[in-house]
Amino acid sequence: MPTAPRSVLIVSRTFPPDPAAVGQLVAELARELAARGWRVGVATTSPAGGRDESIPGVEVSRVPGSFAFTRESTRKRALSYLGIYPALLRAAGRLPGRWDLVVTTSDPPLQVLLGPLLRATKGGRLIQWSQDLYPELAEELEVLARGGPAARVLRRLSTWGLEQCDLVVVPGRCMADRMRERGLPAERIRVVPNWSDPSRVQPIDRASNPFRRQHGLADDAFVVMYSGNFGLAHSFDEMLDAADRLRTDRPEIVFLLVGDGPRLEDVRAEAARRGLSNLRFLPLQPRERLAESLSAADLHLVTMPDRLSGLAVPSKFYGVLAAGRPCVFVGPPASEVALVVGESGVGVVTAAGDADALTNAIVEFASDSARWVKAGAIARTLSAEYSVAASADKFLATWGIEPRVPGEPD
Repeated sequence: MPTAPRSVLIVSRTFPPDPAAVGQLVAELARELAARGWRVGVATTSPAGGRDESIPGVEVSRVPGSFAFTRESTRKRALSYLGIYPALLRAAGRLPGRWDLVVTTSDPPLQVLLGPLLRATKGGRLIQWSQDLYPELAEELEVLARGGPAARVLRRLSTWGLEQCDLVVVPGRCMADRMRERGLPAERIRVVPNWSDPSRVQPIDRASNPFRRQHGLADDAFVVMYSGNFGLAHSFDEMLDAADRLRTDRPEIVFLLVGDGPRLEDVRAEAARRGLSNLRFLPLQPRERLAESLSAADLHLVTMPDRLSGLAVPSKFYGVLAAGRPCVFVGPPASEVALVVGESGVGVVTAAGDADALTNAIVEFASDSARWVKAGAIARTLSAEYSVAASADKFLATWGIEPRVPGEPD
């Protein structure tokens, strides 16, 4: 009887201590599989400042040197990407032996092109784990000209790389639709949702939450939080409009924006221009305080412009579930997050650009404690379906491997 696969090599630009969402997901999956007895290798970049972070049972091979992924120049960013591909190949090459599975991620874009070479030199089945879809995402964010020569070439290259994979794993049904539009056969596409760790992020009662006390959030304050990346793939106009409309009529409703990113200063400047005294900013919080910060909110906001439906899935949503808090998703109704919110009852979906609907949703939750409690309880219960353990089981099933039974021999 053939031996079931028990080794996996994952290639990703980001990995802890880098706080990027993709790297955190890679680390959590690697930790889970290693705990189940798998041999796990990760080829990645070097941490900033020479720091490092090890995970028991995970072999990490890092690219020496640094790569500056500036947003100030598309040309410089492209050159950095061109330099990192051979470096990641070398890092993977330093992980000895053959691997049963090779997993490439979508960061950096076109990493999928490394897959066939990695499969030939390092392993068996080739899996592409796509958190976003290029060049469509770059076109929608106006980084590349829509339908221009660069986008056309990149799309052909990306499609070729995806076609070489044994399986393509995506975090949402909306992205599976986009992959089928690329011409990939449905039987080679699998949906494995992103997750949060409900053992690390647990609900903390608002009355005893040290984060609320530390930041002077009154007991009767209803805190509406946006937590995470202030990136190009997120929308903030509806949030600012809602804060503007509520600052006089509902002074107990406080907007708390936590995180960092390329659009943060623009949002700060607009809030200052409008004089939004009911809106506050806090820096990105360390992972060890994530449960406190997420639980400090009474209601979370997750946003995405309509044009990005199926090109990315906001991973912050799964931390909101683990914290046991309701959510308002502002964005396309066909997005994976919108589908889960609508199917489960953990919150409300409002259309992108509809500040009136968002304002009304916030007021309804702030005014109806029974509804707030019920939605939060549903969120926490649902988080068990979006844990790293549950998703690891789904990955194994996706790869055609039954989840390992504790005590099962290799």
